[in-house]
Amino acid sequence: IGDTPGSEIAQLYVRDLVASVDRPVKELKGFKKVYLEPGEKKKVSIILSERDFSFWNPETKKWTVESGEFELLVGSSSSDIRDQLTVTIN
Repeated sequence: IGDTPGSEIAQLYVRDLVASVDRPVKELKGFKKVYLEPGEKKKVSIILSERDFSFWNPETKKWTVESGEFELLVGSSSSDIRDQLTVTIN
């Protein structure tokens, strides 16, 4: 919003809602900087992989993805979340 061009960095965080191990509340998994003209809107795509839902399991010594619900959080920073979506991993 405004009369001058600007930029924004869209950030995508993943939160495991029911993890079997301690994990950060929000894990940054992608970001994209966009340049905007006054009044302009743009769509941003950030592609997630299986690894983005995984954690290092010290018992099995490999990356592990647990089934369950995950929140995808989008904002300009970890403290400025503007949208979210819950997804289920089987």
